[in-house]
Amino acid sequence: MATKKIVRKKQPKSKVIELPGMKGPGVEIIRIPEIDKLAEAYVIQRDKRCAETPREIAAKDKLIEAIHKNKDKIGVDNNGEVVYRFDDMIVTLKPGKEVLKVKAVREAGEDED
Repeated sequence: MATKKIVRKKQPKSKVIELPGMKGPGVEIIRIPEIDKLAEAYVIQRDKRCAETPREIAAKDKLIEAIHKNKDKIGVDNNGEVVYRFDDMIVTLKPGKEVLKVKAVREAGEDED
């Protein structure tokens, strides 16, 4: 499966056109290059994460479907939750408006990083 590469075009220095003569506290736009650069880096990372959302939802739906298919083998606890453990992970599917949680579990005596 081919992956899309997100390419962001270099934006002009400012999208806002300043009115001539607008100087002074409260009206002049403050420019901090460090924040501008970091904000642009954040937007790039945010856009990458947002592009992954549809694939994450599809994977989650497949996992929920597999849990339902094997519910009789896994069993249901007193709260109606299906709890499945593998390696150091616990998968929990709560009933009603189904909530799926996949969490890493620390063994007794392990330090938290």
